[in-house]
Amino acid sequence: MAALLLLEDEEALGQTVAEALARHGFQVHWAKGEEEAWSLLLAHPLDALILDVRLPEGEEAGFRFARAVREMGLQKPILFLTARDALEDRLLGLEVGEDYLTKPFHLPELIARVRALLRRGEIRPKRVEVGEVALEVESRRVLRKGVPVPLTAKEYQVLELLLLNPGRLFSKEEILERVWGPGYEGESNLVEVYIKNLRKKLGEGLIETVRGLGYRVPG
Repeated sequence: MAALLLLEDEEALGQTVAEALARHGFQVHWAKGEEEAWSLLLAHPLDALILDVRLPEGEEAGFRFARAVREMGLQKPILFLTARDALEDRLLGLEVGEDYLTKPFHLPELIARVRALLRRGEIRPKRVEVGEVALEVESRRVLRKGVPVPLTAKEYQVLELLLLNPGRLFSKEEILERVWGPGYEGESNLVEVYIKNLRKKLGEGLIETVRGLGYRVPG
């Protein structure tokens, strides 16, 4: 049974989400503030985090909590669940976490997104090497010629998707769905921007472009 941390200060919504997740087989640890969330985080092994952004501790407390979690080395997937739907909020959420779902939302979509996040951790090799680039899956580290390369959360996810499926061609639309989530609507050149950033950091030859079709790492 996958264990989730739910950080949501709205009593009615938190109760509804916690009960829905429990009905679908998840173990839910529900916190209504940062202090309680830290206590649950340190007390229980968790598989994913679902975080509101606006909390009693501040307008961006959820983002701050996520950054602190990453800084302490915990790399479990994070989904933001929030009423903040401005583009800058979405982009920030996708930098420090893995998915972003705005309120109001449908519970089946939330369940589907949580399951998709958890599937990313299943049946994966511990280490993948392609040329001079190595991906250490469990620690979420990327190295080039043995030297760690800092990546944003979304850069890492795009790279991981391609490296764990060598030779497979991914369209821009599929990358958006797999990394940013179903129904994502944002900048049309978002995938191109992330591929360009990865090439700058890891070398031009790692990711191949198949014109009009998508991207792949040669198998």
